Amino acid sequence: MDRDDSLPVGVDGRDLDGLVGEVARHTISRRQFLERGLALGLSASAIGAVLSACGTGAVDEGATPAAMETTTPDTMYLFNWADYMPKSILKSFQQKTGIKVEESYFEDNESLLAKLKSGARGYDMTVAADYMVTTMIKSGLLLPLEMKYIPNFKNVEERYYKPEYDNEEDGHKYSVPYQWGTTGVGVRTDVVTEPVSAWTDLWDSKYKGQIVMLNDERDVLGAALKMMGYSMNTKDQGELDQAVEKCIEQKPLVKAYTSIATRRSVVEGTGMTQGWTGYILSAYDIVGEDKLRYMLPSEGYDLWTDNAVVPVGAKSPYATHLLMDYICDPQIAGELVDYTWFHSPVPAAKDYSDPIVWKFAPTGSDLDRAEALIDLGEFTRNYTDAWRKVKEA
Repeated sequence: MDRDDSLPVGVDGRDLDGLVGEVARHTISRRQFLERGLALGLSASAIGAVLSACGTGAVDEGATPAAMETTTPDTMYLFNWADYMPKSILKSFQQKTGIKVEESYFEDNESLLAKLKSGARGYDMTVAADYMVTTMIKSGLLLPLEMKYIPNFKNVEERYYKPEYDNEEDGHKYSVPYQWGTTGVGVRTDVVTEPVSAWTDLWDSKYKGQIVMLNDERDVLGAALKMMGYSMNTKDQGELDQAVEKCIEQKPLVKAYTSIATRRSVVEGTGMTQGWTGYILSAYDIVGEDKLRYMLPSEGYDLWTDNAVVPVGAKSPYATHLLMDYICDPQIAGELVDYTWFHSPVPAAKDYSDPIVWKFAPTGSDLDRAEALIDLGEFTRNYTDAWRKVKEA
């Protein structure tokens, strides 16, 4: 299918690829196409041009996808966080299905989004945070799932059947939960000997050079927002500006911003390291429980879920469905927990994983302080601009 060259100048054709593909496969309704097209800045006439280029003047409401090609490929391609999938699982998956998994990596959700929006194609599966799933759906970057090929989904907690971040009116489902966890602080108690319990402690000048923060706009700005009593999902520009000022104020105290070396930061003796549950807790094996504490700050913190999704342009969506189904098996999910030290959305995984991991799952009053990041729509750009100001200060 060819794209109409009459589309207006200034509209990035790469951003349209996902929408055009979904129109061709009849996986979105006319209303959804209109909404997403307008969000990209297309005029009504341009939207009509795209529909005409696809050989259709309308997309039927409630239309269903074309049948999935179920030929098993020799290789599939996984785009993932580093150290987030054990080789043992990929090996056993290959033994079971004959499919070899080639894996490459990204550092944060925004890098993932930028990569896919730039036109990168060929990834069969990637892993995205809850709020990013919403963003990617709205951007036309994901293919809907065919749940009949994921029978082990029955093992997943019911809250993930139709979560807020993947609750499309078209009835399609786009994500399978992969792991969940929290964003807190790893405290080396042999270095920071005084009690610490809040984000404000990471702004204390006496800890200069003993603080590592994530290289992540939502989590770092979110920490500053929570410290000031605001939501991590604020759309108030004044509050966001205050968070920028706070982060710039903290910057001289920060040893590094990194999302890929948090475990190493803890092991090497950094006093306080902001990080995601598993990467912090995996340092226990080396540091020892008597020298490491995982802190969920008193002002509040991020409780997140990462999800497996199928990007537009996948070479074999069927292979992705098979891998999704595989990691929803309780025994495989337990193996994943033991490798990542994150928590599984498959409750029965507890029977096949180390109990110490579940010891750090928040409950009771800790859960009351939790907040999940959500898609902020157009205001997301404000966070990106805010983070750039922090990094360039």
